[in-house]
Amino acid sequence: MTSGQTIMKLFFACLLVLACTAALGAPQEAQKWQGWIPSGWKLIHTATGDLNNDGRSDAVLIIEQDYPRNRKPNTGLGEPVLNTNPRHLLILFNTPAGFKLTSSVDHFLPGEGSLDSPCLGDPLDNGGASVKRGLLQIDLHYWLSCGSYAVNHQTLLFRHEGGRFRLIGRDAWDFMRNSGERSEVSINYLTGKRKTTTGLNEFDKSSPKVVWDEVRNRGPFFLDAISSECPAEENSANWCL
Repeated sequence: MTSGQTIMKLFFACLLVLACTAALGAPQEAQKWQGWIPSGWKLIHTATGDLNNDGRSDAVLIIEQDYPRNRKPNTGLGEPVLNTNPRHLLILFNTPAGFKLTSSVDHFLPGEGSLDSPCLGDPLDNGGASVKRGLLQIDLHYWLSCGSYAVNHQTLLFRHEGGRFRLIGRDAWDFMRNSGERSEVSINYLTGKRKTTTGLNEFDKSSPKVVWDEVRNRGPFFLDAISSECPAEENSANWCL
């Protein structure tokens, strides 16, 4: 056997080990949090980190209902079967007595599939939950496999405050896959300042324009009161995606 063949053999052996480790890791992770997952649901995403500044690593779980009746056949464009099972967001604080459920949010996260927009990709495929610098970060990524070139990504930051999670920041960008046109928005809900950048282009040299202004409704907004199923209206009493 040549040295090149030996290297390739070792390379593929490593890939096999990694694949097996990943396959074993998912069930083990689900088993760890099994006590928090209701019957008929499954764990699809986890994140850990200190959310309440007590030095302990807390947990964020995204669970999804697993009912066959919520998988709808689709005869048009898009996936042949649309998974419309709902998703919940669970936040567990790590206490000296063990993990304690702090928040359960059942109307915030979008599902994998949409009957209204069957070409829409799973918003969590390039998103999900994470804990960064003591803040809960939720990323939602929207794109369509047919019908539109538009791509939208939203990053929302929440801070633990008074037993709830307050929205303190939102960064979003829009991109057109055909033309390369791109725009960005960054909002600080604590200061009420908003930065909007337009005129960007992923394919050509651009002359971006930056505008600073103030949001008319800066909240406070809390995770348990935000919905992903209604349009955002800054002059409304509530805020939604």
